[in-house]
Amino acid sequence: MLEARIASVIGAVARQALADRGLRRVALLDDGGPEAALAARILSAELGPGAVVRVQVEAGEVEPVLHLLGGDADAERAADGLRGLRARMLADALPASPANRTALLLGGDLPPEPLLPLGELYAGEVAALAGGWSVPSAVRRIVEAAGGVDALDEALRRWIDRRDPHGLDALPDEARDAVRRAFAAGRAGRAWPHLVPKLGYRTLGVDLHE
Repeated sequence: MLEARIASVIGAVARQALADRGLRRVALLDDGGPEAALAARILSAELGPGAVVRVQVEAGEVEPVLHLLGGDADAERAADGLRGLRARMLADALPASPANRTALLLGGDLPPEPLLPLGELYAGEVAALAGGWSVPSAVRRIVEAAGGVDALDEALRRWIDRRDPHGLDALPDEARDAVRRAFAAGRAGRAWPHLVPKLGYRTLGVDLHE
């Protein structure tokens, strides 16, 4: 998919979402990763100057939260939670998570942010556009077990997008089992609708809640 087409679809969905809600800007959660950079670039170009606020937190701001949550708290989730809270507190802004499709399919419940601008782009597709990709640590372990992100993404395309029951067969047993467990664990969290620009065959939160 060409970036121009991807950007056009993402921009159209974001503009309509803002208009429907009477909002002026998108509050994009920014963890410093390639997805955030790509989403910010596309949304800024499509929506215009001042229409995207990149919501960040410093490392020192996460530590007190982890202390309150206890020793088993996940630093990644705590940081995302802080960014999400700040995004929701911004006036006239629609919160958005830049997570890629690979992370969303295998990372448990979908993020609470209503707009997922990159929700149809697999991690490998993000890498082609942004020079890199990122996923939560639990999903990264699945990537490693699968033999790399390209192998995992291709298996997910076959199994999910094309509804091929044998789509995961090319993966090693450990990775295949991990994918099935991770996808099943996030099933309930895909029940409520998100705004996901439709670039492929099946869309998160709608087509995949079965």
